[in-house]
Amino acid sequence: MASNVFRQMASEGGSIFRDESVLRPEFMPDELPGREREMGELAAYLQPAARGQAPPSVLLSGPPGTGKTTMARLLLKQLSEVSRHALPLYINCWETSTRFGILNELVMALGDMMPRRGIAADEVVARLKEIGRREQKSLPIVVLDEMDRLLAGHEGQVLYDLSRSSEALGLPCALIGITNDSEIALKLDARVRSSLTNHHLQFKPYTPAQLKAILSERAKRAFNPSALDSEVIPLCAAVGAKAGGDCRVALQLLLSAGRAAERQGARQVLVSHVKAEQASAMDTAATPAERKSADLDEMDKKIIERIKKAGASGLSSGDLYSFFKANESEQRTLRNRLARLESGGLVEGEGIDASGGRTRRWKIRKTG
Repeated sequence: MASNVFRQMASEGGSIFRDESVLRPEFMPDELPGREREMGELAAYLQPAARGQAPPSVLLSGPPGTGKTTMARLLLKQLSEVSRHALPLYINCWETSTRFGILNELVMALGDMMPRRGIAADEVVARLKEIGRREQKSLPIVVLDEMDRLLAGHEGQVLYDLSRSSEALGLPCALIGITNDSEIALKLDARVRSSLTNHHLQFKPYTPAQLKAILSERAKRAFNPSALDSEVIPLCAAVGAKAGGDCRVALQLLLSAGRAAERQGARQVLVSHVKAEQASAMDTAATPAERKSADLDEMDKKIIERIKKAGASGLSSGDLYSFFKANESEQRTLRNRLARLESGGLVEGEGIDASGGRTRRWKIRKTG
């Protein structure tokens, strides 16, 4: 009888990981070393929600991988444990990028339903106002992660809706906006700016010492005893610090090194594993589109792929519309998506003269 290959692999190299999920981006830690001050400030802003009162809207900004999203989700989880009033709603604006989509998510979170197609955003607003006229026991706290994508796609109206929800939507709720753009306040509508930036937490890059503390805590749960060489965590922390204080970079490198050691049947993760995985990551991150592809939905990926196939000559907006057989409404959606991709540094467009007027030609943005 043939042996079980997975049982054989476990017996040969099963001494590395205890629970590798602890190193993944979606893992929710119990504490955030290095973010104690920011945790305290955001908790103070959210405290009224525990009593059923609407807290102020808050803006969290700072470089990628500095704990903004994790901290917001952790505090809302803790708030939900002590209050029946708070209704957390997390939305990534790469995935839900329109006013209609975001407000529809809010309607569903409040227990109502709307048709997915064939209605306008104003009809969703009308439904929310109807919900607001009922006796509300839930207080929505909406987290908009990557909120700068809304501005790039000309969908900033929803920021006004949520930051001034009592007057705009007829029901109280709070907004937590999260962005990597340190200058986003300058791009906001004045009415939104006055509501959102009065409570602004700016996250600085993690220091090497802070990254080392985070990795050490995660490693205790992720790896079996003696599975890490003593220099592995300091090296991963140093790489994360060099990448702009990005904790996700450091954690991903530690995870990749552990998996490499396990594949090789090693009993310990060594510096050599870390360096090899670091070199491999640098080789495979050839373009911005490839580095950020995990953040794109299927439609964005199709747009990127079509522009990439056009090569150095680029692809006009008209050709892109023709490829997708887009009607007027769908063309607007494609323009919004292109604007977001351009804002994210994935594509670049230039104005060109075409029959009937001006249009734009799109290319994959070059690195360097």
